[in-house]
Amino acid sequence: MTAVVPAFAPDRTPAQTYAEAAAPLPAVTSVQVAAGPRGGITLRAETTVDPDDLYLTGHFPELTVYPGVFTLETLRQAVSAAVGHCAGRPPELHRLRSARFLAPLLAGDTLTVEASVGPVEHDQSFEVTARCVRGDGVRTATVRAAFRWPAEGDDGR
Repeated sequence: MTAVVPAFAPDRTPAQTYAEAAAPLPAVTSVQVAAGPRGGITLRAETTVDPDDLYLTGHFPELTVYPGVFTLETLRQAVSAAVGHCAGRPPELHRLRSARFLAPLLAGDTLTVEASVGPVEHDQSFEVTARCVRGDGVRTATVRAAFRWPAEGDDGR
């Protein structure tokens, strides 16, 4: 994805300009879902590190590195795509139990996230355990997290 840098205008603040121009990070290109153990699901999601992505152009010049927080966003978007919405809201990352970043993802690398999701508990939360792998088979990260559908008006804390 290549984006255009926003143009500033005298009638808008810089924050308004950026808010209008900022698109969500497109962190997932495909998601496959299958039935998993104990009433949960498994998912497999992919994305490719694009050095021309507006979010990556400065991270780092001439050596694009996919930040660890982007790996977490890839997982978040994959989980949302896999489980959908409940009460009109997607699930959100509630607790990051552990995240280990083991190898870099560079320009052109494909990231594959394989995750075990669920089942949903009484408080609308569910556990996710993910293994992240580069296209060459090298494990780049492992993540354990709790997601949940927040109640309306709940800020997630």
